Amino acid sequence: MSSPIANRKPTFFQKELVGFHQRAAHSNRIARLSECLGKAIADLPSKGQATVQALDVGCGDMTIAENISNAHPNIQWNCTDIHPLPPQLGGSVKWEKYRPFDGRNLPFETASFDVVMLSDVLHHCMPQAESLLREANRVGKYVIVKDHYERGFFSRQMLRLMDFVGNYGYGVKVPSHYFTPETFAAICNQAGLSTKIHHAGIDLYADFPILKFLLNKNWQFFAVLER
Repeated sequence: MSSPIANRKPTFFQKELVGFHQRAAHSNRIARLSECLGKAIADLPSKGQATVQALDVGCGDMTIAENISNAHPNIQWNCTDIHPLPPQLGGSVKWEKYRPFDGRNLPFETASFDVVMLSDVLHHCMPQAESLLREANRVGKYVIVKDHYERGFFSRQMLRLMDFVGNYGYGVKVPSHYFTPETFAAICNQAGLSTKIHHAGIDLYADFPILKFLLNKNWQFFAVLER
């Protein structure tokens, strides 16, 4: 997810692109995504636990974690991403729950969390997707993945355009391809994970008729995985 600390020296074009993305559909999309993922986490078996310990991997600006926490106060978050925290944010209350990691090894003890979430993260690190899923499962009981399915040439190019608008301004590279249902299932199997819940068809752009027409909701999916 887009991170305000990912690109310390954005160009003029990148700044304009970030502004356009924020104005266009970002807030509405994040609100819908937070609602969907928050409900999925809240519905997981908790065995009477008063709180659910959750980790957001690739957390960006941490808005999804904060939205979920506001709607479900019993879900407590730690957040991690690959970007070092700037010194000026070191004393910020907002960033107290943030820890950087190297993109491969999560800096947490085994079984530290009930849930580990990767929202729109894995398609940016395809070669490491299997190992990152293994790491997520090492530190958490359940792994929730939100990502994209490409379903042919047109969907791939539209998803790349979406990624360009949403991420290039933050210095994040646009992937050359995305998961298919088959490749995602294969990576999960290789990582030793089975699918507890799978849902394709997340309507993130219901309030934007043009985007809804161009961006098929079946390109968006989430899955709850377990060992």
